[in-house]
Amino acid sequence: MTDLLSPSTPHHSSSAAHPADLSFELLGEVRGWRDGIELPLGAPRQRALLAVLLLRAGSPVGRDYLIDGIWGDSTVLDGANLVQAYVSKLRKLFEPDRRPRTAGGVLTRVGASYRLSIGLQQCDLGRFEQSVADARALWDAGQLDAAERTLAAALSQWPGPALTGVTGPLLDVERTRLAELRLAVVEEHTELALELGGHARLVPHLLVLTAEHPYRERLWALLMAALYRGSRQADALAAYQRARHALMENLGLLPGPELRGVEEAILARRPDPFARVTTPAEGPGRATEPRHPHLTLVGPAPLATPSAPHSTTRGPGSAGATRLAR
Repeated sequence: MTDLLSPSTPHHSSSAAHPADLSFELLGEVRGWRDGIELPLGAPRQRALLAVLLLRAGSPVGRDYLIDGIWGDSTVLDGANLVQAYVSKLRKLFEPDRRPRTAGGVLTRVGASYRLSIGLQQCDLGRFEQSVADARALWDAGQLDAAERTLAAALSQWPGPALTGVTGPLLDVERTRLAELRLAVVEEHTELALELGGHARLVPHLLVLTAEHPYRERLWALLMAALYRGSRQADALAAYQRARHALMENLGLLPGPELRGVEEAILARRPDPFARVTTPAEGPGRATEPRHPHLTLVGPAPLATPSAPHSTTRGPGSAGATRLAR
């Protein structure tokens, strides 16, 4: 079976050749529109084929890769003919005015491969990627309010779970990866909202998230910080004990360095529970790590352990309204 987890870098160009009247969604059900009218994308296998092509948009996708990714190890008769039939039906949907036996401009054949050519903004996953990149740039530029609004808007456009209604070995892996991606961006948004002084509104939001993801240490750290900044030191320390119990009882693991560091900062009553005290070798001030994790937002990637949470040098922010997304 073809290696389904090989990372690739899909290419979305901004060429005018991309038909502006086509748009697609993956962050929920797999759907498509032409001229604002929803397209009848056909049977689940045909939608699955489209989903794989969308995840690799701009890159040739081999026929055998499609067969393996959609059907896996199950016996499929005439897989090549089925793929060709699905491609033919999708071409008619995307370019109904194309003359028979003429090359299409959207879904083309490249040897034994197929390539779907669409622009970044024509798929909701691409728009999400761009919005997160824009938010990080705003955050790095010190425009925290604008960054928070951009992340909140991006998350509000993700109805989830991604790739609903389609199955296959590749798509099952991608669904897990995209769920992990969304949760990591939720953590970024929550941290930013916390900096803007939204700790009071964040507490109930984080209580739900830690209940849903009890082994996600970053969420516990954010809950502890939100409680602490709301003058609830005892509740923050109690949250640490709940996190420690969940990790120890179910996984046999001790809390990681960041979670222990937040507990130590709260016990020492330091203003910023995320600040890391430097050693003499590190010099004056506080050492920091990158402000946000580097995530691959579009295209397949190997599943891996989430990046370690990062420390920051920022203390409690000024009060301000914040929008929360789950």
